[in-house]
Amino acid sequence: MPDSPGEPVDGDGAPTAPPLPGSAPRLTGIDVARSFALFGMMATHVLLGAGSDDGAMGAVHQIAGGRAAALFAVLAGVGLALASGGERPTPRRIARARHVTLVRSGALVALGLTLGLADTPVAIILAYYGVLFLVAVPVLAWPARRLAAAAVICAVVTPAVSHWLRGAGGLDEASGENLSWATLFPLVPAVRHLLLTGYYPVLTWTTYLFAGLAVGRLALRSPRVAAAVAATGAALAAGSWLVSVAAVHLAGGFGSLVTEGLLPRYSADGRTPNDGFYGTTPVNDPWWLLVRVAHSGSITDLVHTVGTSLLVLGLTLLAVHALTRRKPVPALVRVPLRMLAAAGSMTLTLYCVHVLAVGVNTGALREPIVPAWPYLVLNVVGAIIIALLWGAPRRRGPLEEAIVSMAGVAARG
Repeated sequence: MPDSPGEPVDGDGAPTAPPLPGSAPRLTGIDVARSFALFGMMATHVLLGAGSDDGAMGAVHQIAGGRAAALFAVLAGVGLALASGGERPTPRRIARARHVTLVRSGALVALGLTLGLADTPVAIILAYYGVLFLVAVPVLAWPARRLAAAAVICAVVTPAVSHWLRGAGGLDEASGENLSWATLFPLVPAVRHLLLTGYYPVLTWTTYLFAGLAVGRLALRSPRVAAAVAATGAALAAGSWLVSVAAVHLAGGFGSLVTEGLLPRYSADGRTPNDGFYGTTPVNDPWWLLVRVAHSGSITDLVHTVGTSLLVLGLTLLAVHALTRRKPVPALVRVPLRMLAAAGSMTLTLYCVHVLAVGVNTGALREPIVPAWPYLVLNVVGAIIIALLWGAPRRRGPLEEAIVSMAGVAARG
């Protein structure tokens, strides 16, 4: 836990615990944004493969697909920045945060490999998430401008590097099954999966990490700063979308990009890609680097999803600020905010429960026991109820508490 004014954070980088004496109040807007990321990931997991080609189900899946996971990762960077001092980091807090982040990194990788043993169709993010925490350790002392520059460079360079490496090495395959303790060896393919070819490849996802760290170094309690974050996000999201449309047109359309070999994986009709890739772009044509498809890791996909993440974060910060200016806060506002903040404050625990629950509902035949819509509602409402019954956000989730305890021991050592 921080020992000077700032934002206490949980085991995976999210603000959770009540402020320490003399520390600043928590940013409820970040908890609310994390709840949206969690619910969005639930939607993509539950609605995927459930006939979600059109209608309301398809619309929800299209909106959340790729964007929810990106928001999850950007907020991880924000949480790490807040844990190391936010807009006013000190050498002492940076040093402490580095020790703590190393422990959190190892714990998340171990938890992800353990969860990978479960029979679930969900592409589990935690091992990749843990490696991203490891990447964050040497850059925690960087100022906001340097972090923002790193995010821009990663968004442009890492997709091209990934495209070249996978093309040169003949690695244009789907991500495959989740990594687990059972599939960790041989080690080289496992590391390659985490860094380059997996569903959330660390090489390209450093873009989200650096973007989140940069935002976390800003004065997020200021409505003006929150508005600037939202406006920047809107501009990035819209601009990248326009670039993607132009790029597809210049490339001759999806019909020329989706070759016969790619057709079963990426397209239903040879003219449009499906609603998501497997973490990487195909290597048959470099124009894919400018095509915005969810979970593709293309340049435009990274820029667009960083933009949507910043937009959601900025809007939630603004909304919470506006809704809570009146004192006392009306119950009509206080109750839903508390429900969302509670779920958003223990996302690690709730995510793990959700992954296991999806596996149980899907079953061995991959046919859901409970239909998609009711099950999605059950997951969202269940997460809120679990969080409230546990005592969140005043109390950390069980997995968050375990990781924070281990990190505290390491920091004291």
